[in-house]
Amino acid sequence: MRRAGLGLKHLISLHLLLVLGGAVALVAVASARLTRHALVMERVEGARGLLRQAGEVLPALCPQHETRRDCPALVDWTRRQQAHWPDLREVSIFDQSGKLWASSNPKHRAMAMWDGLVGERGKQTEGEGWAVGDGAEGRVLWVEIQLDQPAWHLRARVDLSRVDARAGREAGYVGLYAALVGLVMMVLGWLLFFRTLLRPMERLVAQSERISEGDLSFLVETEQGSELGRLGMSLGRMARRIEGDRARLTEQLQEQERLNRELTQAQQGLLRSEKLASVGRLAAGVAHEVGNPISAVLGYVDMLRRGVVPTEEQGEILARVEREIERVDGIIRDLLAYSRPGKKGKSLQAPTVLAEEAVALLKPQPKFKAITFKTELPEDLPLVFVDADAVRQVLVNLLFNALDAVEDGGTLWLRALVMGRLDGAFLYGADLDRGEPEWFSLGSTHRIQLPAKAKNLMDGQRIVVFSVVDDGGGILETDLPNIFDPFFTTKEPGKGTGLGLAICHAAVQSQGGEIWAFSRPGQGCQLAFCLPVPDDPAKA
Repeated sequence: MRRAGLGLKHLISLHLLLVLGGAVALVAVASARLTRHALVMERVEGARGLLRQAGEVLPALCPQHETRRDCPALVDWTRRQQAHWPDLREVSIFDQSGKLWASSNPKHRAMAMWDGLVGERGKQTEGEGWAVGDGAEGRVLWVEIQLDQPAWHLRARVDLSRVDARAGREAGYVGLYAALVGLVMMVLGWLLFFRTLLRPMERLVAQSERISEGDLSFLVETEQGSELGRLGMSLGRMARRIEGDRARLTEQLQEQERLNRELTQAQQGLLRSEKLASVGRLAAGVAHEVGNPISAVLGYVDMLRRGVVPTEEQGEILARVEREIERVDGIIRDLLAYSRPGKKGKSLQAPTVLAEEAVALLKPQPKFKAITFKTELPEDLPLVFVDADAVRQVLVNLLFNALDAVEDGGTLWLRALVMGRLDGAFLYGADLDRGEPEWFSLGSTHRIQLPAKAKNLMDGQRIVVFSVVDDGGGILETDLPNIFDPFFTTKEPGKGTGLGLAICHAAVQSQGGEIWAFSRPGQGCQLAFCLPVPDDPAKA
């Protein structure tokens, strides 16, 4: 995804313009200074030449006396020079002591008439010299030379206003020329820069964007030699390597999917085999349970056939026959429904109904009548989104294991409840508004002992917990960590395969739940599993 902002071309163009503008400004300033200095030096040499001419002419026209006086010849000579050099403003003569002797400036001529008037030689130098300063008319130049005979100091004042104007104009011309040359050089440089750097970089950026979007179907073609060329070749190698890795990853994913399908099929096969094994055990108990009502039906039929039953009692006998047949039909239907392959897929199910269906399958078992069986299944349990056939098989397997563990006359409990966690505290009930159930007080094997991680019970979540508790001999502490491992069993050889709890573990995990065991040797055992409650059953 591209971000808004200036592109590299625009940034480079802006930087080049800034550099060009700065260079032109520097050239213009330097040109103005150099031009002004050259013009000033030109004026200095011109003024010195005039003063030397004045030194040759004026001593004869303005003879020196002991008293200072005016020199009209100096005024006339200065005016003639100003006709050729308008920048000349005045020429003054100072004696050896630095006092003004004569000047072409009327103000200074009037001053020269007064005794003790000291001339304006504040900038005088020994021998010849010049200086630039500010005058009444603006910037002015003072140039001075010294004569030996007579011992005069001649000074000329030159106006520099035209020098500054000319220096400004020539600096403008130089700046304009520099700008034009710089603009041409910038265009040429930008074209060269674009050809050697920007265009390869744009190509690399476009290729990297295609790589980031997963498009590796292009071949990177760049020139070797430069750093960008090597970078392009590296990018091409990286793209081809990524393409190869992606192809290998695709093959691995396909292989993984195939293995997962085979594993799922194997797991389903194990489920079916374990289910058939439990069906066999159920059928053995059903055979005995069905035998009694069948014998009763046959006896009633024989009585009716022989006519030994009075007419007024025949209706009652027929009603008994019908009840026994319905009982047999119900047992057989439950067994067939359990053994029949269920519909694969999850749906909303009532936990109480699933538990009652599992209990109905075990009630015909002979040992079931030799123990005390208790259920605690609240009617307000929330719906769970599960595979009903898988949950029903887990309950049957757990109840079968408990029946095997409990002795005749013992007790077996099947319970279900809702648990939740809020701010770290465990809450109970469908609305999480109840305290601990009363049966928690029966002992540690009756309390819900959640696994250490309890990953299915985070803050704000709810679960339905099924627990099967027996008061048998329990499971040894050393065996407890292994009971869900395939082919691990504590039963005698030939009485168990060790797959029942392993299959229960896989089935519960496939429903998004957890299964665990808690035991106190000599006191009993609890096998429990939980199923998550959907936040919004309508969207489950």
